[in-house]
Amino acid sequence: MAYFYEVGCHDCDKVKVILKDISSKYSDNLIIESFDINLTENMELAESLGELYQMPEEERLLVPVIFIGDDYLFRSAITYDNLEKLIQKYLVIENIPPWERVKEKDLTAQERLIARFQSFGLAAVAVSGLIDGINPCAFATIIFFISYLALINRKGRDILWVGGMFTLSVFLTYFLIGTGALKMITSLSFLPLVRKIFVLVTAIIVLILGIVSLYDYFQFKKKGTTKDAKLQLPPFLKKMIHSTIRKNVRLSNYVLMAGVTGFLVSLLELACTGQIYLPTIMFISSIPDMKINALFYLLFYNLMFVIPLIAVFSFTYWGTSSAQLATLTQKNFGKIKIAMALLFFGLAGLLFYSGIFY
Repeated sequence: MAYFYEVGCHDCDKVKVILKDISSKYSDNLIIESFDINLTENMELAESLGELYQMPEEERLLVPVIFIGDDYLFRSAITYDNLEKLIQKYLVIENIPPWERVKEKDLTAQERLIARFQSFGLAAVAVSGLIDGINPCAFATIIFFISYLALINRKGRDILWVGGMFTLSVFLTYFLIGTGALKMITSLSFLPLVRKIFVLVTAIIVLILGIVSLYDYFQFKKKGTTKDAKLQLPPFLKKMIHSTIRKNVRLSNYVLMAGVTGFLVSLLELACTGQIYLPTIMFISSIPDMKINALFYLLFYNLMFVIPLIAVFSFTYWGTSSAQLATLTQKNFGKIKIAMALLFFGLAGLLFYSGIFY
């Protein structure tokens, strides 16, 4: 059995558990070879097997995927029952391991990958980046940053600096991951557990913010005033904290903190891409003559990847700025609070789902 995976891929982590259970049951009859799809030679092997097993082109180089006998299982099809059925099927049939079916180097595999890369349009790569860039954990983190800065009365320019650095850090981290420069870090075995804890803690914080925002909305509707709003600090405490921070914490500290947090969130939130574009671009970047073209596409992909984050950042910046104005005018306070509550609840739901089921 040939199993292709990617370090940090949540779906691959689930398949790993299935393989552990099934290998203990069929330890005398089953040989499992695992292949990291990010290694160039394994990409070529995956492409060769994809051609041999007649996989649709849009599924090749994507993981997790398992090849066994004359069959393969892709992503959601990899279940304990499906895998056991195939193992039972081939227990009584002599078969060649998938990796041995490609005995000699498949010279056409690289040619097919190059042709596929050359067929990519910028529009398709842009859509792929936008879809893969929907990252609720990064969204929640930047919202927390901005909300906190607004709460302690930091000005708009400071918020822009911090949000900009967080976004830039996410962009650069994913770009470096795409080039393979952070391979050693992303291979650390404890990252999945740290990620699960981080996501669930973030989900709880975001849920609390949503409840408080909803409470503020109902209080405003009931009393028509913003003075009872909970998602703000008491004036004396806000003034004291702001004074302390102004003396002891410079803007550069917040910017540095945002950069480090963006880096950590990106590492913890590595996910399987749903499109073929990124793995193909990563393979092409290993070919010297095509490296520049591939890096251009990788830069463009990552630029589109952070567009959703920039959108959330802009919305939150507008929301916090408008909330401060609304405290004085009392015109848009209710609308802003209900919008922020819905956003927080939506993010909390996504984070809980991601932390529990992935």
